[in-house]
Amino acid sequence: MSEIYSFISNSVPMAVLCGIVIIFVMVQSALFFRAAWRRSEEIGISKADRKKIVKSSALFSIVPSLPIIISYVILMPALGRFFPWLRLSVIGSATYETMAANMAVTAAGYDSISGGDFPAETYVMIMWAVTLGIMLSSLAVLILKKYDKKMQTISAGNKALGTMITSVMFLGMMATFSAPYIVDYKNVVAILTILISAGTMFLLEYLSGKWKTLKEFSFAVSMIAGMAGACVISNVMGGI
Repeated sequence: MSEIYSFISNSVPMAVLCGIVIIFVMVQSALFFRAAWRRSEEIGISKADRKKIVKSSALFSIVPSLPIIISYVILMPALGRFFPWLRLSVIGSATYETMAANMAVTAAGYDSISGGDFPAETYVMIMWAVTLGIMLSSLAVLILKKYDKKMQTISAGNKALGTMITSVMFLGMMATFSAPYIVDYKNVVAILTILISAGTMFLLEYLSGKWKTLKEFSFAVSMIAGMAGACVISNVMGGI
């Protein structure tokens, strides 16, 4: 990591700017929580039940958060301590942040974000890329208004068709992201990682028939299994 780049990414001004946004979101969350707590009391939910809901929600949020923490550790050497903290805790996601950052650095002529040795202007370009990309999805509520009305009309007439359309679109998006790695048969690590994640997902989905709690953790655990498998495979192949 170059000296100028490190000075920007790990500087006090960067920490303050990112901290302001995170504190704002935390305060907003606290206000929503207070409003929900009061409303639940108004509609007759007992205090014991409310506490039980809070505890179960907090518990079920721990495991799905583990891939986010792992992604933060992965992004931190390349993007510094504060910007990934902001992105992954407020509006970004592990998959999107890594993908958008990689697109930015490859456009600048570098192999991948894992190197982390970029000039300051490349770091700023990464910040703009991930920020502008997610802003477009935030504007979807306005841009896709007609699309949403059309989907509501379709679902009202044929609910199964509406569900199928959204499922196919989601699968198409995931296929677009994963296809470059699946067809690259020389990338053994990527292919085995996909197989490990998929195998873990199928296993947990099967076991969730007996233990329904596992269904809530299947996606997060499969991601962690894939990451762990990638680390092991990379080390094994590196030693060969």
